[in-house]
Amino acid sequence: MSTPNPLALIAELTHRCPLHCVYCSNPTELTARSEELPTEIWSRVFQEAGTLGVLQADLTGGEPLARPDILDLIRAARAAGLYVNMISSGMPLNESRLAQLVEAGLDHFQLSFQGGREHPSIASRPMSRSRPR
Repeated sequence: MSTPNPLALIAELTHRCPLHCVYCSNPTELTARSEELPTEIWSRVFQEAGTLGVLQADLTGGEPLARPDILDLIRAARAAGLYVNMISSGMPLNESRLAQLVEAGLDHFQLSFQGGREHPSIASRPMSRSRPR
């Protein structure tokens, strides 16, 4: 009995983020920017994923827009035949930047946000780890 191919690759491109949402899975910078995977390695990962039958790349982080090479990463995922989804806070994003992302091959943009006021069931829960400010 063979194992089915995964349908999606969750690519956590960076731990950097301009926000400090209390529910984030990365409450501290787990990996310094200097230790992030470079464009070339991510491109190889996308190619290998496509070869294995993966259909979709979910670009996430931290904030994927913090990567200066984000357009190259999107292009690499599309070149590998992957449907490209980005999960982002939208910071920083404007119409021109969004048009560049789409032109590079972005298929889907998932905007993740938190309101300015605490929600009793989410934001008011104490964090288990402290984070530098």
